[in-house]
Amino acid sequence: MKRFFKVPTLKDDSTDTEMEVEEPQKPANNEDVQHSSDEEEPYDEGENVLVESTCGSRLWDAKIIGVAKSGDSNKPKDVSYLVSYKSWSSRFNEWVSGDRVVEPSENNKEVQAEMLEDEISRRYGLPTELEDLGANSYLNSKDRVRGLLPLPPFTQIMETTPHATENEKTFQKMKAALLAIEASLPIGSVNNTAKGQWRPELASQWRLNCLHAKGPWDLMRCVILFEESINEDWVHPDIGNIRSGLPLRMKALEEASPSSLAIRITLLDKSIIYNQVDKKKYKSKKK
Repeated sequence: MKRFFKVPTLKDDSTDTEMEVEEPQKPANNEDVQHSSDEEEPYDEGENVLVESTCGSRLWDAKIIGVAKSGDSNKPKDVSYLVSYKSWSSRFNEWVSGDRVVEPSENNKEVQAEMLEDEISRRYGLPTELEDLGANSYLNSKDRVRGLLPLPPFTQIMETTPHATENEKTFQKMKAALLAIEASLPIGSVNNTAKGQWRPELASQWRLNCLHAKGPWDLMRCVILFEESINEDWVHPDIGNIRSGLPLRMKALEEASPSSLAIRITLLDKSIIYNQVDKKKYKSKKK
């Protein structure tokens, strides 16, 4: 019976995929065990398979186009496969070790789809912890102030050490949230002209300051500067009234903490009208 490679379903809090191997049952008489390629039946040429990426984060559709075995005659032989990836040029054909090749079973296909979703989320969207942000729905929308600038590495920004405190985790989460809000701003919500309050060089420096903020005071300073740059026409009146009750600049800086950042950034996100675009708002009028 061919060895069955089972890829477990990914969990939300897991970033690595481990391969669990279900070994074939051994005969009752150990003397009958033959250490040959027949013990673990190899895949055949022309057979469709899934190939695990070297980093373990993806499963690629492929076809076996070659099989090679190596090892001593009295020991189990290592099997390698020459694979051709589906819809890829033949120049990407490569030899892969047998432990990277899995069956295209229904379970493995489901895991393949989940891996792809996770990859897309990491590259083009927010981590699951920030999916409730209003900004999340507009990160890849057209007519954003950031233009063609790539999205910040949100998942990387949120990474903490294994023994990080809840405050440290919240701080990193709020840093990513603030950068996501800025990345989702619609055209017209801030004056990003050459001499505007959110001119390109200032916005670029602001992003760096957010990214490298060492503590709540540094990040709160970025929050306040950002709040003051947003045009009031892009603020929901009801949420804007709630925000008006928050501590003013100096008080907010004095009392800066992960929890106060969370309150302020969450309200900021809820207050912005992300679907309102005005391309003429800050264009200079022709004489």
